[in-house]
Amino acid sequence: RTWPLSMSRNRQRYNVTRRHMEELCDNIMSLGYQFILIDCPAGIDVGFINAISPAKEGLIITTPEITSIRDADRVAGLLEANGVYNVKLLVNRVRPEMIQKNDMMSVKDVQEMLGIPLLGAIPEDPQVIVSTNRGEPLVLQKKLTLSGIAFENSSRRLIGKQDYFIDLNNPNKGIFQKLTELFQ
Repeated sequence: RTWPLSMSRNRQRYNVTRRHMEELCDNIMSLGYQFILIDCPAGIDVGFINAISPAKEGLIITTPEITSIRDADRVAGLLEANGVYNVKLLVNRVRPEMIQKNDMMSVKDVQEMLGIPLLGAIPEDPQVIVSTNRGEPLVLQKKLTLSGIAFENSSRRLIGKQDYFIDLNNPNKGIFQKLTELFQ
């Protein structure tokens, strides 16, 4: 079960304090929810610090671009400074063809730069842009996509279930082909 709870970003956004966030999360947890995902505000200011105050774990989502990685590194430092040590990394908008041409950093490069355990890598999906521009949720299309599978696998790993990482360079490689390579 998932229930989104959005907060208005108006001129009074600083009225939500650390105490408010902690009380809100405590109340939600008392309803039986196991996870509360807080999408922190853009920028690293008081809104971010207040949003992470009830956090027990962190999930840093970044793209393989240097400016995004710098921001992710600052976020990782702030999480640690605020007592959040269990942090995972999700690399979004990965383009294997650009990585192969050395036009984009690899997922491994990003992970090594940040020193954070990898939860998953999500390949770029043009349908996300189309869906967003049309205002139609992509998940309702029920079409199996590589990015959807990668996201599902990352979600499983987030809740502690072991799942495989998709080889973004060869996504159609089957399990039998992978096993054969293991024993060669």
